Amino acid sequence: MALAINVKTIGAAWLASIERVLDDGDAHFDEDVAILELRQGLAITITNPSVVDPVIDCWGDRAVVARMLKKFSRNSKMADRPFTYGELIYDKNGVDQFAWIIDRIREKPETKSATVSLLSEGDSSKNLPCLVSLDAKLRGGGLDLHFFFRSQNIFGRQYANLTALADLQARMAEELACQVGVISGYVSSPHIYNYDIDNAKNVVSGVVFDNVDKFYSHGPESIRIGY
Repeated sequence: MALAINVKTIGAAWLASIERVLDDGDAHFDEDVAILELRQGLAITITNPSVVDPVIDCWGDRAVVARMLKKFSRNSKMADRPFTYGELIYDKNGVDQFAWIIDRIREKPETKSATVSLLSEGDSSKNLPCLVSLDAKLRGGGLDLHFFFRSQNIFGRQYANLTALADLQARMAEELACQVGVISGYVSSPHIYNYDIDNAKNVVSGVVFDNVDKFYSHGPESIRIGY
């Protein structure tokens, strides 16, 4: 059975997710790098998401957040990445999936099928999108955003992923002239790289320090060598 987190804010979700992996994660590996991984996955609900969060401001790497927001933006391209989420959301195989979601909800506000995939069938690339599906629903006057991550680097990327999703959700709500609802979803492989474990423990213990991301220098070989 998947473990579940139900909290108000993105920062609280990040702290709780880190604790879950540290407490219940199993030793595993990602290519040539050791990780702790929750085999049963992790379900997350955030009832009051916001791009402004004191926990992220204190312990997140601002450069990672800025890069993630850019990676989710329209017309975004990065020379050192094979794709951006902006490309997959706004121009996947020529389809603006953001506009498609908005149009689908406008045409049928109660719809259960404003759902898009960020994967391309048959893609055999070494590194596929970690975020593979998004689903939006208009419920109770608010725009709820649901996600599925096949994999998520909990310490190094989750806070930035969730911040970017909150920004995306706010833009959807603005288009639909409605309130922001909840963000919820499932992570199939929530993990922390061993090189981040000491810093992860410091965050949940409340130790303030300068968190500088190590993913591109210490992550798995396919990330270190680039594309």
